[in-house]
Amino acid sequence: MFAVAYKAARTALNKQSESGDLVKLSSHCEDYISFKYKSDVGVALPERYLLAQLHDDLLGVERNPNSEDDLPILLILHSCMQESQRLQRSEDDEGYITKLSSWISRAVLPTKEVATDDETPEDSTNTSRQKAIHNARRRGILGLQSLLELLKLPDIQQKCIPTSGEFLISILAFTSPRDVWSTSTSLATAQQLLTLPSIQNALQAPGFVSAEILQGFIRPLFSASKPRTVTSAGRKAMPSSAPLKRHDFSEERASKPWLYETIYAVTVLEWAVREISTTTLATTWPLILPPLLTLLDTPGTPLLTRSLPLITTLLPKLPPKTLAQTGLASVFSDAIIPVTLYLPSITPLEESLEILPMAYEALFALYDVQFITAPFSDSESSSTATTIISTSKDQNATLQTQEKARLAFLTSILRQSILPAYLHASQHAPIITILLSQLTTLIPKLGIHTTKHIKDILPIVSSVLTDPFAGGRVQDVRVALETFRVLLGCCWVRFRGRDGEVWRVEGVRCLVGCLGVVGEVDGIGDEDREKLEKVKEDLRFTGRVFAKAVEGGEVDLREELRPLLDVDESIGGSFGF
Repeated sequence: MFAVAYKAARTALNKQSESGDLVKLSSHCEDYISFKYKSDVGVALPERYLLAQLHDDLLGVERNPNSEDDLPILLILHSCMQESQRLQRSEDDEGYITKLSSWISRAVLPTKEVATDDETPEDSTNTSRQKAIHNARRRGILGLQSLLELLKLPDIQQKCIPTSGEFLISILAFTSPRDVWSTSTSLATAQQLLTLPSIQNALQAPGFVSAEILQGFIRPLFSASKPRTVTSAGRKAMPSSAPLKRHDFSEERASKPWLYETIYAVTVLEWAVREISTTTLATTWPLILPPLLTLLDTPGTPLLTRSLPLITTLLPKLPPKTLAQTGLASVFSDAIIPVTLYLPSITPLEESLEILPMAYEALFALYDVQFITAPFSDSESSSTATTIISTSKDQNATLQTQEKARLAFLTSILRQSILPAYLHASQHAPIITILLSQLTTLIPKLGIHTTKHIKDILPIVSSVLTDPFAGGRVQDVRVALETFRVLLGCCWVRFRGRDGEVWRVEGVRCLVGCLGVVGEVDGIGDEDREKLEKVKEDLRFTGRVFAKAVEGGEVDLREELRPLLDVDESIGGSFGF
């Protein structure tokens, strides 16, 4: 019955490939099946057909999922659902809706031919992989749109809509714009499918995320590539003195089916992390934390830039005592801190600029979980306020231990991440701006304890404010000024008195030097002039904060600045004189 349509579909798909569309692999391209070719298939369709005929004629012969015949069949199904006036309804439609939906859900899944270590297929010379990506995108668009039309047929019974884990996972595989097989059309269609009432109810079922996704789908895929730092139960592993096992490249693919076979596993894991509730996570964390550590342990910028936001999203949902009792806090920090040293020239600058903010955000999320909400037991957490003010020796000892751990964690971020990064990549202005932003977050958390690190922090601020070309990087200057104000707020005591003279001189050098460089900028447009005025305003504000921080005691800032004021009286205005 559909022999003519099948022949027309194959011809249309071949013509499209020959026309040069094959190399157009942009994920923003929606027109993978041109109107002309879809019209050719529509003309070849029978005048009338039933869902039973669609199933029996097109899918009656058993075939492997994602075979070469799938794409023409999906094109025919898509054309048939678009030509709804030709579709005749019958009493046994419900069973065939279920069968067609289940087949489509298997046919749309991306295959292992799409897998790669990077996500830049446009630059690849692998023609077969380009073809696989192109076909995966076409299957996604045709299949999901056909599925949506099928499940939105009038008078359809909700019970005939599949809600199995495999069916739902097929839709969830198209929920990330980062995947090479996803397009804006398939993403939008997948979201429409997920909003159908029966599918929403299945997704929100109590055991779906824990049983179907984490236990049934994610765990088998990640079990063979578990990091050595955690046990099979998801807890911190005991240190071993045994020599490291040699990496066997021949077992790489076999141990990572989530990367080379079931390539949509990370996308489904992302959805699970976003949707999992705190209550569910309290009992299922052993199923979800090891896969996240596996992603961190796998080299490659694409995986890092997906795993780090997942950690940032998941950690606030964890019960604080979980990290303390399992020892996973140190496992996470040991895994994330090395990522903050992915710097040029070993790592391309563009990739570093993408990775570093995510890595620091994950570290500060880990800090918040450990120390903002203290990991007391349930009985203690119900009376936190009483615990804090208690004079009990045991409770005070616990608080002191907690405070030492908190300061040690923050110091490790400074000493093992920010300072080495500055020393290694100080010639890259965008990297320095990121480090200053992280210092602006870190310094208030350290508070007065920042004073012991002022000799290391102030040179980073000074490197931007005294840059002779600072006028060309006004946004970086504003970030540095904000960091300097935060530093003054926490370390003002180090800028006062005779002992603080060296820091006062350095602070004045930064502000006056920056004022001179910014004041010399000219020949700029209105937009740049507006940004420059904001920098000057920030400079004046920072100068007044500096004057306020150092005043009092034996210091007379006006007298110390007298040599400068004698040369240029306008400098005093920057300090509020």
